[in-house]
Amino acid sequence: MFKRNWLTLTAAALSLTAITLPSTASAADVTLGLNSSLGLGCQVAGVRAGLRSDRVGVYGQLSYCTSNLESESGSLSGGGGLTVDLFSAGDVTGYALVGGSVEGGDPVAYAGLGARYGLQLVPVEAYVEAGVQRAFTSLAPITAPRFSVGVSYRMFVENLQGAAVTPTNAQGESSGGGGAPADCKLTAEQDASNARSAATSAARSALAAAARSYSSVYSNVSYSVFVGTTSISGSSARVSGSVTLKATLRSSGESVGGTYSGTVNLVRAGCGWNATGYTQGE
Repeated sequence: MFKRNWLTLTAAALSLTAITLPSTASAADVTLGLNSSLGLGCQVAGVRAGLRSDRVGVYGQLSYCTSNLESESGSLSGGGGLTVDLFSAGDVTGYALVGGSVEGGDPVAYAGLGARYGLQLVPVEAYVEAGVQRAFTSLAPITAPRFSVGVSYRMFVENLQGAAVTPTNAQGESSGGGGAPADCKLTAEQDASNARSAATSAARSALAAAARSYSSVYSNVSYSVFVGTTSISGSSARVSGSVTLKATLRSSGESVGGTYSGTVNLVRAGCGWNATGYTQGE
């Protein structure tokens, strides 16, 4: 049988027992993170909290800044910013950002570009940002580069309207009301098929990342995905299924594997769906 760490990351992330998709009217991601400027800027360590919905995000940040002067201690800096996603390529999303803060008593404005990396089914993501800032001192403004790296924990906020999802037990069938926006021109079955495809794609991406991460422990990794029922209610849906995993334990040459189920969470994105997380089945 697989070791516990592999089971937790791989089996749970790849299982397709259900997909829950909240309404776009109130669906959002709350992010809590830690970051640092790595020397390009005053920030030594910061704490960031944000909210993202669709392509737009806002955040607030509290940081400790070094003075970089002998015998003078650092100080706290507070501020916030706005991000707008520009593109997504696989597990990487590029975005633009603008913001402001108060550092050492002086107001600072900044702008730049960033990129975040995160698997759809894993709530942890890393990001890097680079740009330029302008500090407005009492004598003259000072322009300097700005850089930040960090890691965030992403929490999905459920639909505030509490739309219900009605499950179904028939394999491959769909049920429930509502559907894609009218301008998408999708039938109910096409909408359900898109949800199943998004879940499968997210599962495969998570499996590939897990296989890479544990390449020193397991070899000859293979898997098969079984996708079952789909239930849709407005902007919410569920898809049942399971994943069968096989691998070879490098230390002993033993063949290990098993079949696992779970819950994949998604949110409607325009005419399609995006995965946001998972819950492992029993």
